[in-house]
Amino acid sequence: MPPVTAAASFPGPDALGRNVVVDPTAPTPPGFETARRLVVDDDVLADPAATVAVLRSRWLGRRRTVIQLAVDNDAARAPESTTTPPYALPRDHAFHREALHFLTWANSYDLRGGTPRWWHGVLAERRTVASASDTADVQLPDGRHAYVDGGPRGPLHPPLPARAGTATPPALLHRESVALGRLTLQGDAPPSEELAPDQLAAVTHGVGPARVIAPAGSGKTRVLTARLRHLLVDRRVEPELVTALAYNTRAAEEMRERTRDLDASIRTLHSLALRICSLDERRRVIDEREVRRILDRLVRTARIPNQDPFQPYLDALAEVRLALRDPADVEAERGDIDGFAEVFDRYRRLLAEERLLDFDEQIYRAIEVLLQRPELRSTVQRWGTHLLVDEFQDLTPAFLLLVRLVAGPSLQVFAVGDDDQTIYSYAGATPEHLTSFDRWFPGATHHALEVNYRCPPGVVDAAVRLLGHNRHRVPKTIRSHRAASGAEVVS
Repeated sequence: MPPVTAAASFPGPDALGRNVVVDPTAPTPPGFETARRLVVDDDVLADPAATVAVLRSRWLGRRRTVIQLAVDNDAARAPESTTTPPYALPRDHAFHREALHFLTWANSYDLRGGTPRWWHGVLAERRTVASASDTADVQLPDGRHAYVDGGPRGPLHPPLPARAGTATPPALLHRESVALGRLTLQGDAPPSEELAPDQLAAVTHGVGPARVIAPAGSGKTRVLTARLRHLLVDRRVEPELVTALAYNTRAAEEMRERTRDLDASIRTLHSLALRICSLDERRRVIDEREVRRILDRLVRTARIPNQDPFQPYLDALAEVRLALRDPADVEAERGDIDGFAEVFDRYRRLLAEERLLDFDEQIYRAIEVLLQRPELRSTVQRWGTHLLVDEFQDLTPAFLLLVRLVAGPSLQVFAVGDDDQTIYSYAGATPEHLTSFDRWFPGATHHALEVNYRCPPGVVDAAVRLLGHNRHRVPKTIRSHRAASGAEVVS
């Protein structure tokens, strides 16, 4: 194993915006004289949310920061978990200490002890065929010198300058690639397919989370699949780090059809949830008919002609597991589900004992696994390092929590949806998941698709007037493509 050596690149090019972690009494190092200094002490470790918000903003903006680490690093990186029921957690629940540790070290030199160490470069030497460099982080087998970027993955603005005495900039790797044992050179080629200006702006979104408002007929699926292709082909992001989530099997199949030439992971939310559950234990998925048979064993209710005795319980189960509502509150608000709070616990216990999952239990159980098993959460978050999410306006609170847990501390989520098209409000979906996107994914960039490629101007104008009556919506511009060109564009 190669020894840990000093970082020859210290303090690194300004474009990389690297931080430095120092001991509590250490002075500000050269190159960081104007940088903000943040303290991570026991008080911060006990309540990290505010410091996480500052560090996330500076990480996304690549602003150099001096991080004074006044706690034991092992304590700071200790795994987090909770046995609190998902329905009792807020939608913006996060493991803030996990995020604090990630943001402390993702793009930071380790200057504790006085000698700068760039651990991503060290890892590259240990896991790949790269060697030490006297001018950058590592030297590649072909002789080129390269930096290992620890910032949010995406194009640098401004780009790296040329090396002294040469006309070409150094090569650029990313810590995500190095963690996989790869020396993947980052790419920044433009998309190969023809896109309208508003679509192109969304597809080439730079770094961090993104919200794309996509009204009907604006090319939502085109943007999603083009973004997926852009990440995998143009930017060379490893396929095992990218997952695209469609709302249903039909939408997933359409996305697969458009990307058949790619090694792309395209799943529904339930498919992803089942995969997560399978990491914990294998269970058989049952249909509604079997669910009713189980309820028949648990519920004693009068059989009234022309009335379904179990439908109220099925609806209540969905309220708890998708809308994340307390079973006792659901029972108190309804008059047709006597004993539901107890039935809910007994029903889920019976599913566990018989190793079964129903449709909604896939989601709820997957959330539990991610909350309770940090080692499995780490595996899943690798799949969701770059997460694309379709129909974001139709995410229920449980879906939103699942997405946030999968996206992990980096929260690199590309969300596409239209707050005017929420159709699953009965299960807790709300336009707020789009209108308040920055609450769930801080530091997000907002994009908007403005051209409707399906309808003539009269229909678009009428729809705009009607939708303008919605109380909770993102202000938007929608215009018909035909008004400008009279042409049809495939979306």
